[in-house]
Amino acid sequence: MRTILRLGLLLVVGALTSALAVGCGSGGDEEDNNPQDYTLVAAPIDDLELQIRESFPPQYALRVVSGLPNGCHEYDSHELSRDGTKINIRVLNRVPSDPNVVCTQVYGQHEEIIDLGSDFEAGTEYTVQVNEKTLTFTAQ
Repeated sequence: MRTILRLGLLLVVGALTSALAVGCGSGGDEEDNNPQDYTLVAAPIDDLELQIRESFPPQYALRVVSGLPNGCHEYDSHELSRDGTKINIRVLNRVPSDPNVVCTQVYGQHEEIIDLGSDFEAGTEYTVQVNEKTLTFTAQ
């Protein structure tokens, strides 16, 4: 009798575990990772800090802290372009395309260091535009 109860209990636990795995798991569904389900949006910029590395010539980098406005926002990438003394950086978040997706209302942040290189002329003022924030500096 005990053996039958144990066997029955194992069957019930196994069935529940399988049901939870199917309901919660990603089981290889390509739907979960489909890039068409997401939209890229400009990330809010919370902080910018210029870093000058001790080298010759000096190498410049930018510490960027970008916002993740809610639990559905994920950092995606950044794009850098330069035109003379103006450097443009776009920091992008990935959000679900479906406006009905429920998201936790917790503000998060992503921090990264973006290398700007060493091709700067001493004494020249440069402007770095990162989404809605601007930083200017004079090269050493």
